[in-house]
Amino acid sequence: MRRLIVICAMAMGLLLLPAPALAHEGRGGDEPSATRGSTVAERGAGTEMSPVANLQYDSSGAAQSGSDIEFLKAGEREYALAGTLRKGMQIIDITEPAAPRIAAVYDCKVTQGDIQVWKNGTRVLASYTADGTFGASGADSRCARDLGLDANASGTVIVDLTKPTAPETVSFVPVPRGSHNMTIHPSGKYLYNSNSDLLTSTEPTITIYDVSVPKSPRKVQDFPIPYTPASLGSESHDITFNASGTRAYSAALSQTLVLDTTNPEQPKQIAKIVDPAVNVSHQSDPVTLTRADGSKRDILVVTDERAGAAGSAECPGGGLHVYDITGGLERSPKKLGAWFIPVVKPQDGTTCTSHVLRIYPDQKMLTIAWYGQGVRVLDISGLAEVTGSPATTAIGDGVGMREIGNYVFPDSDTWSFKTNRMAADGSFYGYGNDLTRGLDVYRFSGAGVSVPPLEPTDMTARGRDGAEASASGSHFGLGPVAASGLLAVPALLAVGSLRRRKRS
Repeated sequence: MRRLIVICAMAMGLLLLPAPALAHEGRGGDEPSATRGSTVAERGAGTEMSPVANLQYDSSGAAQSGSDIEFLKAGEREYALAGTLRKGMQIIDITEPAAPRIAAVYDCKVTQGDIQVWKNGTRVLASYTADGTFGASGADSRCARDLGLDANASGTVIVDLTKPTAPETVSFVPVPRGSHNMTIHPSGKYLYNSNSDLLTSTEPTITIYDVSVPKSPRKVQDFPIPYTPASLGSESHDITFNASGTRAYSAALSQTLVLDTTNPEQPKQIAKIVDPAVNVSHQSDPVTLTRADGSKRDILVVTDERAGAAGSAECPGGGLHVYDITGGLERSPKKLGAWFIPVVKPQDGTTCTSHVLRIYPDQKMLTIAWYGQGVRVLDISGLAEVTGSPATTAIGDGVGMREIGNYVFPDSDTWSFKTNRMAADGSFYGYGNDLTRGLDVYRFSGAGVSVPPLEPTDMTARGRDGAEASASGSHFGLGPVAASGLLAVPALLAVGSLRRRKRS
């Protein structure tokens, strides 16, 4: 039966080709692939999860353009910081998770809206990215007026969120090729830029800025990274640091890089992964787990945003690719296999592929958004001991990971899904930022797991500088399609726009 479904899905792909993947290409950013009515769907289907609230960013009745999401605790209040495409940063009070409310909006109408949060002395700062140029609407928003920027500006805005209900513009980090994602080093002193450009340069780079003096960012260098010939691109799409800041993991479209960042101003390349089963290396996150014998194992999880979020003829789309990078394997990572959601079926044209994830190392859990297939929760405790090979494929359970919760609405198009706190029984409220629906709040039951509690840190309390979270939460919006792990998608889908990623 599964073989029949796969064949049918491929055949449907030949008949139901989506429009070329033009996200971020002159259209003001991604457009949702899900169809929305005058109101969003109130009910869907799931396992061990239920929806508890939905919040709209405006009253237009149109798609809400949600992108990245991060969190901030300030005193007794907790906030979700929701990025959007052209609607500004939504600062949402989630102190009562089932009753979220918009506390403020930082008026910065740019595309992408990737967010990072960190401390600088007594100040709480955040970055907010402009993937392409600000354009007319962006230049007319508060952030551009505060900074004196015109419609041709591109890069990252630094915002002061010490008082979350009254955000203040601090400075601008100019990046002519755009900030698809910007990642803060755990020291809180450096920003690493990922421009994610396609087929534009044989000399790809990661731009590094010193932001230890936030009002006056200082460019350190354009760090050169390898060029992979005959590929969709070699630029960094997203970067994740390890907790100590001594390593960075760059998901760079057709390659994944391991960098030594012991000296953040002078990184060094340790390894390069080119995996033909990964179409778009979208995010690469490390996790260290303890084996039964007490020894440590380092794993790298790479997401494949297959087809760059183009509409899908089938599911599950791109999956999670797992590599052992323990000890000497760091220089030559060993692939343990690939994991996919347990949804193998034809798709209705809504995007179906892995997207923004977050790993919770102490809890041995992972949350991830899967666009049209909603939000997912995984138990990753098995990564400590799992064995496998590049050919190992798991659907729902295997390769050291097991899906323990999910929820899908008929109009789901979820970009990012994360939580800021978790109870000892594994239960939590999770927050999905959705292109179509806006902010969705879910309750995950815990599915019988037992974990150390996760508690957010009060970022406004006196303490050391540094980043709150090293995972960046990101998005990539364009790319051709190739055979990817479980399913091969028709080569015709590769016909899309591969222009330089400069946007208006």
